[in-house]
Amino acid sequence: MRRYFIATLLLSVLLPLGASAQWYLFPGGRPAKDSTDVNRDNIFTPVKTDEELQAERDAIWTRKIALILPIKSTESPNSNFLDFYCGVLMAADQLSSEKVRYELNVYDSSVGYPSVSALAESDLIIGPVSYEDITRILPRLRGKYLVSPLDPKAAQLTDRYNVIQAPAGWEAQVDELVAWLAEDLRGGDTVVLLQSAEDAAGEMASRLAVKLAERGIGYEINSSAIAYEGTVRGTCRFVLASENDSFCATAVRDAALMNLRGGHSVVYSTSRLRSISELEIESIHAAATRITTSYYADPSSRDVKIFSDKYRSVFKGDPGQWVFQGYDLMYYFGSTLGRDPDVWNAELATTPGKGLQTDFRFDASGKTNTAVRRLRYNPNNTITLVR
Repeated sequence: MRRYFIATLLLSVLLPLGASAQWYLFPGGRPAKDSTDVNRDNIFTPVKTDEELQAERDAIWTRKIALILPIKSTESPNSNFLDFYCGVLMAADQLSSEKVRYELNVYDSSVGYPSVSALAESDLIIGPVSYEDITRILPRLRGKYLVSPLDPKAAQLTDRYNVIQAPAGWEAQVDELVAWLAEDLRGGDTVVLLQSAEDAAGEMASRLAVKLAERGIGYEINSSAIAYEGTVRGTCRFVLASENDSFCATAVRDAALMNLRGGHSVVYSTSRLRSISELEIESIHAAATRITTSYYADPSSRDVKIFSDKYRSVFKGDPGQWVFQGYDLMYYFGSTLGRDPDVWNAELATTPGKGLQTDFRFDASGKTNTAVRRLRYNPNNTITLVR
């Protein structure tokens, strides 16, 4: 509770009007660019004095960040987005140096959106969170780029607008899942696409079928995992191609039961399997499940441990998924921005990054993140982050 008190106290100072605020982590000013009109026909290049060159070396550059979150500052603040905000603060503090400093401007989208002029002055815009809010703010961008921090639906905006989708979508998870399956496959194994009748025409089933075909992986389609008990010489590799929670839960339980009875089964799934409330975690482990996901902070990671200790010392609580998400987004995009605010987005396609919870590997457009993590659920109830 104390970390929420600290974060809420910050908001009470930062958002007195419930709309927006500025958080000057390290005050500083960006030196004005020389606007002198130079005659292009002049063959002489002006020579800078030693004083001018030293001034450039000593210059402190300020990067302005607009953070747009539905914090609900005029009522009971949203704890998830307070956590996200705290993660952003931690990253901005760590990124700031003697040469580059970060000015964080926070806007509460539950009250309103920042003005056109406020966005025009921003070097980086993170948020809004929802697809609907992003579409409403698009006319105000006027050429600026916006980082979509959460909503997978925002990926459909990247083709037409200056929107960068930060979390990898389900398509990237499916692609990585098939790549992982191809690496695991051995002689005598059987690959089974598990789907119900209503899933046959679904987007996930269709993409899985295409990706398996591209890699030349033969497979069967069935609605039952238990039907394969004792019929496969090698490992039976079940790929979940269903959006039905009950169907997926039954399939995983059946695979787990087969393994407990001496069988060799492995289940492959996207991260949605982790959100099925009716499925026991023990069954996921017993089924030797492989999951691809956009988010996972490895508790055994040295970097995660160091960050967690630092976070506890500041906010007196343990960091959760929302803290890590805010930190990773701000650290990755802030690092790119720190080098050159005028071309930062153009460098994304060639600038991969590894966060505490999220990785970044953008497609050729530099607007869609395709990086996902592989999680192997072991029979001893441990999880291995596969590198």
